[in-house]
Amino acid sequence: MKEHLKLNFIGITLWWILLLPFDYSLFDRIFKTIQKPFTGLLKTLDEALIFETDTYGTYILISLSILFGALFSPVISQACAKLKWNPTQVLKTSLAAILFFFLFKYGWDKITKSQFYLPEPNTAYTPFGKLSKDIAYWSLVGSSYSYTVTLGIIEVFTALLLLFKRTQFLASLLAIAVFTQVVLVNFSFDISVKLLSCSLLLFSIVYSSCFAENWKSIFGFQTNPIFPVHSKGHLMLRFCFAFLVIAECIFPTISSRNFNDDRFPRLAHHGAYRVYGSSQIKHLFVHRQHYLILQSHQDEFKDYNMEIQSHDRYVSNDGTITCNWQENLVNISGDTFRITKIPYRKLPLLQESFHTFSDEFH
Repeated sequence: MKEHLKLNFIGITLWWILLLPFDYSLFDRIFKTIQKPFTGLLKTLDEALIFETDTYGTYILISLSILFGALFSPVISQACAKLKWNPTQVLKTSLAAILFFFLFKYGWDKITKSQFYLPEPNTAYTPFGKLSKDIAYWSLVGSSYSYTVTLGIIEVFTALLLLFKRTQFLASLLAIAVFTQVVLVNFSFDISVKLLSCSLLLFSIVYSSCFAENWKSIFGFQTNPIFPVHSKGHLMLRFCFAFLVIAECIFPTISSRNFNDDRFPRLAHHGAYRVYGSSQIKHLFVHRQHYLILQSHQDEFKDYNMEIQSHDRYVSNDGTITCNWQENLVNISGDTFRITKIPYRKLPLLQESFHTFSDEFH
């Protein structure tokens, strides 16, 4: 890669991570403070802008990171010359830092089942054909503990390989494979993380291209890969950064003590309920995010924000629904019906099954 392209890419990666809208656990205030002048200025131009994943506002911020990266390349060039830094090593370090964070973050979230979580009862009782592609994919992956955790272990393992110079090239190849699969899923199932996943795939490819000697050896050319010797100070900074990233990723898990979301306690009356005597409503669902959801006989859904007035009484904020759990009754718009709980976690979708032989299916 030519020198000016390396300098441009260093600037782009720095501005990209600074301007990317993302919810952090420990460092959110720092990044939001940096982003505030830019988001505030853009808001004055268009009040409707939203800075969330794959929104128009986010695309503008990422476009600005590309522009600023190119404009700041002379400054980066002077800084590298003054500090006697090798631009290739600076580029590798910045890309490795970004890849390490996102691989560890999403890998850890998969291991703890906080990314691909168990389908909520209303989703489990939605006819499959009525699910959007993204929810269908999310629900199927979330229903398999072993598959989700395995994906997470692969991503965390790839992140850890980035910490050691002798395994960084292997890590770059694994990162390309991981993010290629993520991009394919996001586009195939219309999941709104396309911009982030494409950026990370591009960063993985550029990072891998920095290992020119390793690539030559793959294609049969005689090479002698050079492993730079880093000072103790450099190694200390690397592992301090790794510690901060790991702390950022696992802090929500430790603070909530949620190491396996499948088994994490829900609301006391969370679940699915059959409604008796109603000509319109067949199911009532209690969602973990404090929603009461009604399912009609035509499989139409309507959700209501709810308030927990007591252990035995849930009420929708608009007063439409009142649940009396002590007597197993629900009042919907003035009409009272009996309800019984359905053991939705016993549905086939939510069972961990394994068949070595398929004889029983034939």
